[in-house]
Amino acid sequence: MNKFVFPLRLKVLITVLAFLMVVVGVITATMADLFQKDKTAYVRDFTAVVTSDAQNEIDLILSGYVSASKILGEVMFADYIDPGTKQRIVAPVFEAYPQILGIVTVNRLDEPVSIYNVVALQDYGSDASELTGFSSLLTDHTGMNVHGATLDSGRSVVTLKLYQDPGADSGGRSLVMVLTPDLFRRALYRASAFEALLIDVDGDAVIHTSGENVDWAQSAVRAMGSLESGASGVIDIVDDGVQYFVGAAPVDLAKLTVVMRISVSAAYLTARQLLTDLIFVGLVIVLIASIGGVFMSRRFTKPLEHLSIAVRKVAKGNFNVNVDIKSTDEIGQLSSSFNDMADELREREQSLKSAQLALVQSEKMAAVGTLSAGLAHEVKNPLSAVLGYAQLSKRKLDQPEVVRQHLDTIESETKRCNEIIGNLMQFSRQEKGEFTDIHLNEVIEKAVGIVDHQLGLKNVHVQTNLANDDPVILGNANQLQQVLMNLAINAQQAMEPDGGTVEIESYTDENQVCVSVSDTGPGIPDDIAGKIFEPFYTTKAAGQGTGLGLSVTYGIIRDHKGHIRVERSEAGGARFVIQFPLDMTRELASSGSYALGHTS
Repeated sequence: MNKFVFPLRLKVLITVLAFLMVVVGVITATMADLFQKDKTAYVRDFTAVVTSDAQNEIDLILSGYVSASKILGEVMFADYIDPGTKQRIVAPVFEAYPQILGIVTVNRLDEPVSIYNVVALQDYGSDASELTGFSSLLTDHTGMNVHGATLDSGRSVVTLKLYQDPGADSGGRSLVMVLTPDLFRRALYRASAFEALLIDVDGDAVIHTSGENVDWAQSAVRAMGSLESGASGVIDIVDDGVQYFVGAAPVDLAKLTVVMRISVSAAYLTARQLLTDLIFVGLVIVLIASIGGVFMSRRFTKPLEHLSIAVRKVAKGNFNVNVDIKSTDEIGQLSSSFNDMADELREREQSLKSAQLALVQSEKMAAVGTLSAGLAHEVKNPLSAVLGYAQLSKRKLDQPEVVRQHLDTIESETKRCNEIIGNLMQFSRQEKGEFTDIHLNEVIEKAVGIVDHQLGLKNVHVQTNLANDDPVILGNANQLQQVLMNLAINAQQAMEPDGGTVEIESYTDENQVCVSVSDTGPGIPDDIAGKIFEPFYTTKAAGQGTGLGLSVTYGIIRDHKGHIRVERSEAGGARFVIQFPLDMTRELASSGSYALGHTS
């Protein structure tokens, strides 16, 4: 399973986003906190201003009604004015104040008298008889006061009781003006976000804009205590679990108090909207930063990706790699250094290939030198036979059949010499190391054919046990032949002077083609087995070996994508096992020809 790789661009992006989110969060929280504190002070001041404005407007409304009451009272108390004239005088007043339904007072005989607006009463669904019911309020001579009342029709009205003194000789009288609450309501409704109440001296609601509960208003007025005329106060209260800002202001002309409240949640609605806007703006900033971060991180990390791909190619031995340099910053300098490194590795690879080929050729020639004595004896025997049979043929010219047999022997022995010398020449010549499809059993047989006589002279018998399916691999027959000869000669040298047996075997094991070379010698100690493939490591006496044979063998097997190991054989000697993967043919075929790499 491949290990998950966390890309650098994601690290950069996450770092930038985390930083932005922290900054935006701090800014948002700070601004929201400051705004809430400022909003609290602002709402409290605004509540006081709205309450004061409503109080001033109601004060002005009452002033107008008081002025109208003076005119209407003068007319009602003037016995010298006939009814027709009174009617003409009060008509403009009722037109100017259509909210006045009528006025009730008493004459000198303490009899109730009234003057009323017929049109207004009809529009309001009432009549003059209902006005006389308010005459009971005339017994109060304490000055001006205002109360709320309800007509028989269920309509709400406002009663304004005031005391007038038309003259010292006539004495003062009280009168009650009955009003519709329209102007009062309008004054209280101007601040639509507020609940507003106009309460009288008894704490009862004269006008209310919502609900019948006035307990909160009474509690607020009591909590604020006595307020100076024209002043307003603001406190915080909790009503039914809801927190409110409550403002109160007394009305100068009457024993009234304007009380207004607004819930804290409604007051902070704009603060929440600001917070929402800040969050939205923050998210937009994060989104823009994400897009910009992705773009910039890709721009920064793309060259690094190209470098990573190029490094992997170099790690696989492909040094023909160059990275485009598109900047002069640190990444550009790194790319330039990589290109220089790839060029130098390419040059060193060529040098190592040349040195390796020379080393392989040197080992071949060393093997030829080792085999020369045996090969000379091998070639000498058929040549002696050729010479002898040629001489006999001269003497038997009169016997054609005998001469034919001698000539056949000469031909056979000559072919044998030619094959021996040809194999030796083919083995010893320098070649490019191209890979082709080869039959592994054929390679083994040729290698044995070259070393068999030499090992026989040293009392070493060579046995082969070849696979029946004749495995085919992609490789270089000459190089693998050199590997097998080298292993066989090493085995012969290890079994001197008594000799022994060398067995070469080929077989298929699961997904691998294997070749083993085993002997009956003393074997290889464990402390030496781990070093035998190292260059220049040898256990032979000085002048008898260079220590490069097994190192070259290791390099050849590695270039064939194979693996070689040494272990103890069943007979107690050394056993070298070479393994080639079955899919090596397709893997190597995609790359064309191969030259040997350097040994390690």
